[in-house]
Amino acid sequence: MFLVLKVEPYVPKKGLFSRLVRKTPPVVTRVAVRGGAYFYLAAVTPDRRGRADFSPLLSLGGCVKRVVPAGSLPTLPAPFALYAPQLAPAKLFLHTALCDFAKRRRTFASLGFSDPAGLLAGEIGAFAPFAGELRVFTNAPQRYAAAEEQVLCKWGLPLVLTDRESALAGCAARLFPFKKNGPHYPGALEADGERRTPSGLRLPPETEKRRPAGADPLLFLSALHELCGAPLSADLCFDALCPDFAGERLDTPR
Repeated sequence: MFLVLKVEPYVPKKGLFSRLVRKTPPVVTRVAVRGGAYFYLAAVTPDRRGRADFSPLLSLGGCVKRVVPAGSLPTLPAPFALYAPQLAPAKLFLHTALCDFAKRRRTFASLGFSDPAGLLAGEIGAFAPFAGELRVFTNAPQRYAAAEEQVLCKWGLPLVLTDRESALAGCAARLFPFKKNGPHYPGALEADGERRTPSGLRLPPETEKRRPAGADPLLFLSALHELCGAPLSADLCFDALCPDFAGERLDTPR
């Protein structure tokens, strides 16, 4: 579960006793999620001095430690904390790369993946039809035991694990699902001498209907998957993979 938090604009109250009126209490709604746990939507109205009182929301328990903002928020007091996705954006990036390879009918002599914590072991096998070898940089090789066996038995391909990210340099294409791209969507694909990053995200209609106004689509989708347990469809992708710069060429093997 998590909390979507919105701060409403202050509307001055008229009348002689307006200053004596108590603070407006937060409006809290519990929203059901298909295939997962519910989340809370709360709207807080500040007082005439612009001070927002979040303390009534403490009754929501651990949800306050995982806040998705709906619009701009002031600095949140402890224990309130903004939610930061851990896995869903990386999965979406891999889905997008898969769709891109299938659409363009691309195959590579070798594909390299950077997965330091071993969080994507269940996703890598889907790339076997597009490569002669899968190579993964990870510091958690034990998490890849089942994936190694699956790829070898089903596709007859080696899944090579390495503890050095530099070992991916010889791969024909390299995927970095957790790469930060500033304010843009995370993930990077390096192939054919260029680097491509994700662009655009359209949520499924059911998810978009539940997304509160002002909530970032990727942040909201990630929270539904990671904190509510809602499934993340393998068909859900970013809109495209686009070159993130022009003029510079990468030394990428064919």
